[in-house]
Amino acid sequence: MHVKLLFVATLFALVAWEPAESSMTQEQMDKMAKGLRKSCLQKIDISEDKINGMSKGQFPSDDENLKCYTTCIMKALRTFKNGEIDFGMVMKQLDITMPPEKASVVKEVVSACQKLEFTGDDCNKTYELIKCYYFTNPEIFFFP
Repeated sequence: MHVKLLFVATLFALVAWEPAESSMTQEQMDKMAKGLRKSCLQKIDISEDKINGMSKGQFPSDDENLKCYTTCIMKALRTFKNGEIDFGMVMKQLDITMPPEKASVVKEVVSACQKLEFTGDDCNKTYELIKCYYFTNPEIFFFP
């Protein structure tokens, strides 16, 4: 139920918001992130400590659940589908959720990471992207 509600809210945001009013407030971003996290925690057996560890550069190579958590989040955001990262949708989501000055910095990171080859299963692909995001610019790293 929560995933459907989140999907409808995200779809509404994509369709209804004007570009000039496209960014979300920090409170809205935090609320969305909490909802995404809660939804994926119900599906993936992972501790919040491990998820929070990514913000500190902790990306264990053998933690399949953490890898699949990144896939769950990206699928919920519609930025991963059909086994591939949808970089176009990543850019759209940044425009929707972030103020233009912040979005442009994150877009630079995404553009740098987009040049890499993401291989392996779905969970490995998204995990490698999130690792790239962190290690390219840890000061701006944010992942629900």
